[in-house]
Amino acid sequence: MLTDTIASVQPRRYLLNMFTERVQATRAERKRRTTTHIIEAAERLFQERGFQGTTVRQIAAEAGVSVGAVMAVGDKESLLSLVYDQAIAARIPAPPAAESAASAVDYLAHYFDPFLDLFAENDELARSYFRTLTRGQPENAALGALRTLTEDNLTAAMVKAGIPTPRARHGAQVMFTSYLGELMLLAAGSTDRQQTATGIRRTAEFVTVYDEDDR
Repeated sequence: MLTDTIASVQPRRYLLNMFTERVQATRAERKRRTTTHIIEAAERLFQERGFQGTTVRQIAAEAGVSVGAVMAVGDKESLLSLVYDQAIAARIPAPPAAESAASAVDYLAHYFDPFLDLFAENDELARSYFRTLTRGQPENAALGALRTLTEDNLTAAMVKAGIPTPRARHGAQVMFTSYLGELMLLAAGSTDRQQTATGIRRTAEFVTVYDEDDR
């Protein structure tokens, strides 16, 4: 009977769907692990040989995959961006704590310290990363996400200090733009780590000045 046929097909269809889902999950996990291995291999070689001294073929050999597998993740510039994106994400400061006694100026001025310390670890590699950002290739989605999170945190610090939200939001945008500008100067060799930090602090002092008459 038709009902018997349907009853016998449904369990098989359920098992087939379950098997397919497991296979897809396994493939996704395998792809994730491969991507992680490739990024880690690229980072090791970039640190050891420099950006210019590393080839995609060497990265493939280090990761134990094909050149095609590496290119599926990205070219050298993309891989360098991924290396720094992950390192930066791990260093993003926490939002200002409600009970913190730190001033808005101090919070803003030191917010970017972990990133500057990261870039100072390998000047040559950092400059290659900055050049990648300047060219805008590849498009860096992580930088956009960092900007959003950073501006939210900086805005919260200024609002906590009594600055109205619209002005605080504008100040946070100015801070992030100033940070990128200071990075470009650092990448060009026009400034050093201390001068960069000083420039960022001056911007922090500027955007946190607020008078009731400014409303």
